[in-house]
Amino acid sequence: MDYMIINDFNTSTLAGCVVTDFGKVEAAMPRGEVADLHGVNGSYRVLDGSFKSYERTFTLHVKKMVDISSILDKFQSNDNVLEFSYQLGSLFYADFVTANFEPFGNHAWKLEIKLTMQPFRYQKGVAPVELTAAGTVNNPGTISSEPIIEIEGDGDISLTIGRKTMYLAIKTKATIDCRQGKQNIYNATGAVQNTFRKRGGFFEIPTGKVGVSYTGNVRKIIIRPNWRYKI
Repeated sequence: MDYMIINDFNTSTLAGCVVTDFGKVEAAMPRGEVADLHGVNGSYRVLDGSFKSYERTFTLHVKKMVDISSILDKFQSNDNVLEFSYQLGSLFYADFVTANFEPFGNHAWKLEIKLTMQPFRYQKGVAPVELTAAGTVNNPGTISSEPIIEIEGDGDISLTIGRKTMYLAIKTKATIDCRQGKQNIYNATGAVQNTFRKRGGFFEIPTGKVGVSYTGNVRKIIIRPNWRYKI
């Protein structure tokens, strides 16, 4: 029986609820502009390094109208975390667009849910990487990841991952959220404190094995890597 998990709610817990169509999956599509250049055969595409989202419609069969409300109530407007029965162990992020429903025979309902899917598939249950000395991380995905990094230490420190270095001045602990659209630095109490960062951009971990090093009074570094895939 096919199901989906919406923000930790499993649709299979509803009697007779089945996902009958998961919709069309699209591989991550690079965003850019296409130009026709004089003297150049064909067209020329200029990429900006980002990827497009896409719309996807899911169809569910439910036995009771009240179950439609139970399902739709689990969606947030944005940043829904989804898992699908055909690909357990992978997570997807999506924004809610709309839903519609209609009778299906005399004793059931057909529910269609339209979502805007973010471009990547994420690996579920990845163990954090903990370092107390210089080391490496290995990105098994097919595209660079945007990690969340915790640094325990004090004073002026630098953190280098691959070819990128960030310089900080911290007290006790700093958490660096490198996720696009959520980039911030938090202090030990969880409050935003971007003044910890003195210079250097937020990190992306490229695919393959990458070196991690630091300077200053650092007790421990924890990297939550958010490995992701184009399909």
